[in-house]
Amino acid sequence: MMKNGLQFVLLLLLVCVICCTQIVLGFELFCGSDNCYELLGIERNATNREVKRAYRRLSLELHPDKNNHPDAAAQFAAIATANGILSNEYSRNEYNDFLDHPENYYWYYMKAQYAPKSSVSVVITGLILICTALHWFNAQHNYKNMLKRVKSAPEYAQRVQELIKSGAADSVEEAEQMVQVQGLSAPTWRDSLPVALVKLPFVISKWLFWLLHWLVAYKVLKRDYNQEDKEYLVKQRLRILTESQWLLIEPETRAELVEARVWEEAAWQQFLQQKRIESNRQGKGGFRKARKR
Repeated sequence: MMKNGLQFVLLLLLVCVICCTQIVLGFELFCGSDNCYELLGIERNATNREVKRAYRRLSLELHPDKNNHPDAAAQFAAIATANGILSNEYSRNEYNDFLDHPENYYWYYMKAQYAPKSSVSVVITGLILICTALHWFNAQHNYKNMLKRVKSAPEYAQRVQELIKSGAADSVEEAEQMVQVQGLSAPTWRDSLPVALVKLPFVISKWLFWLLHWLVAYKVLKRDYNQEDKEYLVKQRLRILTESQWLLIEPETRAELVEARVWEEAAWQQFLQQKRIESNRQGKGGFRKARKR
């Protein structure tokens, strides 16, 4: 749950970065971070004649051929841009609308000379579609890999043979369709990224509640872990990311891991040592049986 929630948060942050980038680029349009009217020294309600008059006056003062100031060329270019915007009725209306409603300016396609090349809504939609496709293919890939692991287990093959022998299934394919693997199911539309994004506020709220519970119960009150949280700690130790992966482990093995408290480093090392000893004993037993034969 934590991993999925963080993935959604990162995706939303990425979307926000794109939006902010477009807005920043918007301020590089028109007169950049400057106000076009202030550059020409006129009021917003100035007439077209007053715009041209102010531009002619400033151009004579700031023309690089007549002004040796180091910033003269940049200032001359700035007033030329301001004049180009304010002397054209269409671009001036767009600029006025930009000043009044900058938050709405980038959410529709602009055909003017100074407009962005594409709408932010189109960019975000495209990004979500691409991420949805990647997320879906990844879910399908993980499901097929986990199903392959399940089918390679002896218990699964034994269950398939039992269904065929009992007459419940006529073929291996039919028997495999009848076998229900606990915790493992094919991805559906409910697992898609758009649905996950819709559920994101609930996921984050649930995660924050869980985190608060963890801090209060185990860090402040020093209580012992309940069964669910013990399993969570075991999953963290085994680096199990999904509930399906956890349910693929035999119930006896899961209970043994929880009872051994493998989330504690000392207990984990002791558990590994015990498994090594058991493995060595089994290996020696098999070797002795082979020699007797």
